[in-house]
Amino acid sequence: MSILTSPRGKVEVVHCRRTESQDIFCIKNLVRKFTQKLFGRLNIIYLLEKANLAVTVCNDKEEIMAHSIFLDYPNWNVAKQDNWIPLFRELDKEIPCTPLNTLFMHFFVAVDEYATGCLKEIIRTVFKAVPELYFIFLIVPTYLSLGSTLITVFDQVGNIPCLNYNEDFAVHICHRHNHYPQLHIRKARYGWHSAYVM
Repeated sequence: MSILTSPRGKVEVVHCRRTESQDIFCIKNLVRKFTQKLFGRLNIIYLLEKANLAVTVCNDKEEIMAHSIFLDYPNWNVAKQDNWIPLFRELDKEIPCTPLNTLFMHFFVAVDEYATGCLKEIIRTVFKAVPELYFIFLIVPTYLSLGSTLITVFDQVGNIPCLNYNEDFAVHICHRHNHYPQLHIRKARYGWHSAYVM
């Protein structure tokens, strides 16, 4: 559970959980015109069925505050579902993304005044739930800005063309170490043991 404070000073106690089918009506009520421009006109039921992970943020009254859907392939048809790695390696060779350590955000909605806090809570929950996950990508049309919420979590990597449309899409990335760092344990060496045991 976390505590979120709106810009007007209202406080909400929230928690994250896996999305359930009965959440769909409330999720649809959170969709705005900007959401459709950013992610396209989506069939939420279809996306939920295909999702690798779908997270919902609820307050203490079990009202839905935010929702996000993650899949293991890019949206907007920028690459084939089974062959996206070479395209993303061209953007930045320093990012060792694979199907095992990468998810793509296909959808995000939230109550406006708690959107930033809800997004950070969702991202932290996703990284916590999937220890192997290191990168979350977000792909949007280049002519759109991310808005004040998504820009707090995602950094732009570059642009890529679409397979079906004659337009470019901006690729943004979110790294695990910025939201839920993972402890790295190195193997012990024989000399260390004798130094500490007397």
